[in-house]
Amino acid sequence: MKSIASLLLGIAAGVAAVFLHLYLPPFGLALACVGTFTTIWAVGRKFGKRRYKFIAALAWFYIFARASTFGTGKEIFIQGDTLGNNFLFFAFIALALAIALPAN
Repeated sequence: MKSIASLLLGIAAGVAAVFLHLYLPPFGLALACVGTFTTIWAVGRKFGKRRYKFIAALAWFYIFARASTFGTGKEIFIQGDTLGNNFLFFAFIALALAIALPAN
């Protein structure tokens, strides 16, 4: 049950981050990265193990990967411009730091 909850939290954080990073470019990007870090960190605090943080981070990254590729209608949510590259870089740092912190 904890695995499913961490998977769902990672998906929710990923969806929120994808849509937030486009809102008011410097502030939305910062809010998306802070929200990503906070969600993954909170999963570890709630469930007490690093494995659940890793599951949530994998779910987050899956959403990121789907949002950065073309969909059925040729739509793309994360473009390969400076904003999209910065989002990938800073979100990866946020995910790595959140996973590296102690779980409890």
